[in-house]
Amino acid sequence: MKKINLAVSCAGSGIGQSIINSCKLSDLPLVLYGFDSNPLAYGLYCCDYQIQTPKLVTPNYIALIIQLCVDHAIDIIIPGTDDEVHLFSKHIADFENSNIKVIVSEEKFLDIVRDKVLANVEFGKLADIFVTSYYNVGSLLIALESKEVALPVIAKPRNGSGSVGIKIINTLEDLQELTSQHIFQELAVPRKNDVNIEKFNSLIAKNINPQVSELSIHLVVGRTGEILGKMATFNRLKQGVPVEILPYTNPSIWDDIDKLIPTFVALGLKGPLNIQGRMTDKGLRIFEMNARFTGITGLRASLGFNEVEACIKEWLGYGHQIQPMKVNGTHFGLRQTTNIAVDITRNSQVATLYKKINETDFKKEKTLLITGATGFLGRNLIDRIIEDKQWHINICALTHDKQRAQELLPTTVTIFDHEDLKMGTLALGGISILLHLGFARPHKPLDDLAESLAFTSKLFRRAVENQVSSIINISSQSVYGQLNLPPWKEDMPIAPNSPYALAKYSSELLLRELSHQHKHIHTTSIRLAGIAGGAKGFVDVDLVSKLIKQVKEGKDLQITGGNQQFERMDVRDAVLGLLALLKTPSNVWKPVYNLGADATFTLIEFAESVLKIGHESYPNNTSRIIRTASDQNSKFGMDVSLFKEDMKWVPKYTIEDTIQSLFVYDY
Repeated sequence: MKKINLAVSCAGSGIGQSIINSCKLSDLPLVLYGFDSNPLAYGLYCCDYQIQTPKLVTPNYIALIIQLCVDHAIDIIIPGTDDEVHLFSKHIADFENSNIKVIVSEEKFLDIVRDKVLANVEFGKLADIFVTSYYNVGSLLIALESKEVALPVIAKPRNGSGSVGIKIINTLEDLQELTSQHIFQELAVPRKNDVNIEKFNSLIAKNINPQVSELSIHLVVGRTGEILGKMATFNRLKQGVPVEILPYTNPSIWDDIDKLIPTFVALGLKGPLNIQGRMTDKGLRIFEMNARFTGITGLRASLGFNEVEACIKEWLGYGHQIQPMKVNGTHFGLRQTTNIAVDITRNSQVATLYKKINETDFKKEKTLLITGATGFLGRNLIDRIIEDKQWHINICALTHDKQRAQELLPTTVTIFDHEDLKMGTLALGGISILLHLGFARPHKPLDDLAESLAFTSKLFRRAVENQVSSIINISSQSVYGQLNLPPWKEDMPIAPNSPYALAKYSSELLLRELSHQHKHIHTTSIRLAGIAGGAKGFVDVDLVSKLIKQVKEGKDLQITGGNQQFERMDVRDAVLGLLALLKTPSNVWKPVYNLGADATFTLIEFAESVLKIGHESYPNNTSRIIRTASDQNSKFGMDVSLFKEDMKWVPKYTIEDTIQSLFVYDY
């Protein structure tokens, strides 16, 4: 299935955020575009891309939104506020003429449900389950005099949302506080045996709107009228938004709702419809309907009722539901606030706002946390960063052995150990970039690999929880195994054939899954080739160093086979590659990159180069190649073109340069 470019408009609204949360729970190949006029909108940074839009009141708003959709190849768009839902419904044809699907009901149906009085009157003719509603004080007074309704009643703003502007009317004097923009409804009083009846009555007596014992009845309808799902929950609300929901399984509520569905569909219901009411001593009483997704759409998705996903599949023609969605009746839902912290440099408008508020430019100095800082790659990378006078970043190191790190690393590096991480001395919330280099080497025992993977899992989780905005995981070319011939590309099948390779691929998956849930955190895994070179921290454990060491000692080179193809990257190129990655804005990072020498050679070619350079370095050296026949034919090598293109980087050092550096280096 190809990627689906989905735009969530008004992404900063509660509804927009709830739609985004539902998308995060889907396995569809969604690429989320957050549309919002506010650069500080929370929901923007939960999406893959943040798109600035005009304000809703801007002339030609729809034409501008459609153009943005075309510019970004949007397949489907979902509006995130009541006003936008209604506006989009008027222009469904305009969207579709530009090959953009929009999940919204037709205008005729929305015109009715947006009018709280009209909806209750019209649909009340079909089923006597709607509260009596009145447009103004005059019609209410007539109803009171005729005893059609009795106080207390509830007053609502004509175009209100949530609980804003709602008043409880216990006496005629209470009517004096209201405006012509209010409508009136009889109260839907919970049943006498309701768990919240005493609280309800107490709050009503105090002229407080009791947001308890409400039912949220939810329908999801396909483009041609079929039911994609229906469910109901028993809710407690806070400021008009449900914060606690319990599945409600009383089948009697559907007796009348099911009778209404054909009329709803005939009038143009498509997608979601939320019906709000209470169970009273007279049965179900409905007081409001909204034909849109809601603030608890994401919570319903967490209970197994992912209406957003179902609509996306339906609107894009990815097959019908095999059976209607059902809620997980064994769970209840809780909704509270959550927090994100976003790098100021991610949004130029926010950076400009910062400048205006603080009367100074944003200080762009960041903090880099490196694990494995005392290793071969880590030590050389830190030195190169410090040498770069054009780019400054604070460097912290997280290490097992703080004393050893203090002996090996420059004094400008702030050093922490695992106890500091545990006790909070290392505040991950202050870290801008995490570079995870530390991992057990391939030759280490299995328990070391398991320990490294466990620490990696904990580190990534803690980093995400603390909103570290950019995370780099150093993986390995070994994840490709020998299933496919090189050069390996990032999108080729993975087939780890060793415990080390499997552990490295596991680290990629851990990071990928965490980042999927936190779009404002950018991550990448670097599949690194084997590195070598005469530089501090080099450990002579692999074939490269052993062959050179043999020549240095005047021994013959013992070669088994010789046709094996492999790749070695100079540590200086690896350092420059990672430096380029660190300097590149993380919002352009791909999830995975290959980083290698961009060249391969056979074992016999390498041995011949070692021997040639060895003889040049030691004129009296008599070492020679002793080759033993073998059918070994392993092949390694990666295509690094994606990294080169995105990071504007190319390797500078040949294998001969690497060999030369190792002959010079004392190890």
